[in-house]
Amino acid sequence: MCFSAEASFAVGGALIPAGAYCLWSAAVKKPSYLGLAAVPLVFGIQQLGEGFVWLGLHAEDPVQIRTASLFFLFFALAFWPFWFPFTATLMERERRRKILFGALTVLASAWFWFLFLPLAFGPASMLTTDADHHSIAYHYSEVPLIQAGNKLVLRALYFGCVALPMVLGSENLGRIPGLVLGGSAVFAAIVYHYAFVSVWCFFAAVLAGYLCWIFYQLPATEKVETKTLDAVVPASSSNSR
Repeated sequence: MCFSAEASFAVGGALIPAGAYCLWSAAVKKPSYLGLAAVPLVFGIQQLGEGFVWLGLHAEDPVQIRTASLFFLFFALAFWPFWFPFTATLMERERRRKILFGALTVLASAWFWFLFLPLAFGPASMLTTDADHHSIAYHYSEVPLIQAGNKLVLRALYFGCVALPMVLGSENLGRIPGLVLGGSAVFAAIVYHYAFVSVWCFFAAVLAGYLCWIFYQLPATEKVETKTLDAVVPASSSNSR
């Protein structure tokens, strides 16, 4: 399997309009799913960012490599572990699970504060980026969180933030995306351990296209219920008179 600037730009270019459709579909059919609908669009933007990482590597431009790498890693390290618990919170209707996912969302913001922020504002030597087996490897082992924690434990926590809220939610529609995200993360960690972050995000971006089918098939439950209620209440009021 080959990854390249062309692949990143192609996937990103395809996912952005697909994500726009998902957002429109969720807004029309089920607004509580807007967080999930945004996933293809954001993955598309992230993949465009990695396309510029490839271009920087080919041009041997250290400024472009670092800037594009930080752009990509913001989504990979900070945004996604926060966004999926947040999305599960928006989708959830059960009060206890909603509180649980909300608390996890707050805790998941730690990925930004303790992993991405030190990487972005620390010494430039803290982050190195290179091509490895036709994939991009991001090296940031000098970040204090990585040095202080066990890598396997941190990766398990990352998996938990990304996949478990969607899988454990009461909304059936979120479970398949959650399982797909978790399964692709495990596969990337085992087979592409040397470039896990890049490869998992690429797989997840491609698989995010599946959400277009989900939103195409999604019945307009919330909108239909609202219109039905509006139609029934006036009718009942007029009959009572």
